[in-house]
Amino acid sequence: MGQSSTGRFASPLGAEARDFYAENGYLVVKRAIDPRLIDAMNREAAAICRGDRGDIPGLIPAAPGETDDEVLARHLCVHFPHKVSPLFFDLLAHPVLVDALRALIGPDVKCMQSMLFIKASGKPGQAWHQDEDYIPTRDRSLTGCWIALDNATTENGCLWVVPGSHRPGVLWPMRWHADESFDCSWESFDFPYSDDDAVPVEVQAGSIVVFNGYLLHRSLPNRAPSGYRRALVNHYMSASSLLPWIWPEEPTGMAQLDFRDVVLVCGKDPYPYKGFENRSRVHVRPSGEGGCGHDEKSVAGASEEEPGTSPG
Repeated sequence: MGQSSTGRFASPLGAEARDFYAENGYLVVKRAIDPRLIDAMNREAAAICRGDRGDIPGLIPAAPGETDDEVLARHLCVHFPHKVSPLFFDLLAHPVLVDALRALIGPDVKCMQSMLFIKASGKPGQAWHQDEDYIPTRDRSLTGCWIALDNATTENGCLWVVPGSHRPGVLWPMRWHADESFDCSWESFDFPYSDDDAVPVEVQAGSIVVFNGYLLHRSLPNRAPSGYRRALVNHYMSASSLLPWIWPEEPTGMAQLDFRDVVLVCGKDPYPYKGFENRSRVHVRPSGEGGCGHDEKSVAGASEEEPGTSPG
C-alpha cells in the first residue's frame, strides 16, 4: 500500500492507514476519483453557479454573455449542493468514500452536509477551526471527506492541518478574527499548538483528504495568479449516534435532540422510526468582500432556520 511522511495512501483500508489516521487525525487517499468524474463535477459546479440548478440564496447567477470563469470567480462556497444536484447527491456514497468511512467509523454511516468550494484566485482562506464546533456529534465520530477538484497547493490555498490535534478531544474557544485573509467564519484560539506545528496537505485533483472532526485545520487565501482551488467537502458520522445540530420545532430533552436531514450512505439506520426531514437549504456562504454581516451573538453565523454549518 505504501505511506509517505504526509500520510498518503492508495487505500484507507489497511492497518497502516488506520493507525496513521488514529495518530494524526487525517489521511489522504491518492487518485481516488476518476478524472472524468472530476471534470463532470467541475462542469456541475459551473452550472450551479450560473443558476442552472435553480435560485439559491446568495448566488449571483450568470448574466447574458458571461463566461463560466466570470461566474465562478465571484463565489466562494455553496452549502448543500447535493440538494439541487443529482451528481453531488450520488457522490455522497461514492464507493471510495464508503470504504474509508466503514474502515474508520463504520459500519453504519450517515451524511449530514455537503459543501462545494470554488475559491477562485484572490478569494480568502478559513482560519483555524474544528468542524465539531459546528456539527456536534455525541460520539465524536464526525469525519470530513475533502475531494480535490483541482490540484491543491500552498499557492492556491490548500488545507493545513495540525497533526494529532484531535487526540485531546477538546473543543478550543472561538472568536471573531477580523482578518481579511480569512472568510466570515470564526477562528479557534488558545490551543497548545503553533503555526509551526502545522503541515500543508497538497494533493492532486481526484484525491480525498479524510479528517477527524476535532482536527485543527485551516486554509490560506488563493494567491495563485489565476484559477481555482475547487473542492467538494462532505461531512459524515456514525448513524448510531444522534445529531444534536438544531433545536426541533417541538420541545424535547437534550439527550434526544437529533437532526434528521441526513442521508444514510452505508449500513443500517438504527432509528428508522424517526423518519427523515428536508430542513437544510442550499445557500452561498459570504466570503468577506464587502463585509460579513458579523453577528456577535453567533459563532457559526447561522440563522435560527439553518443548522450551524461547518466552514470546512
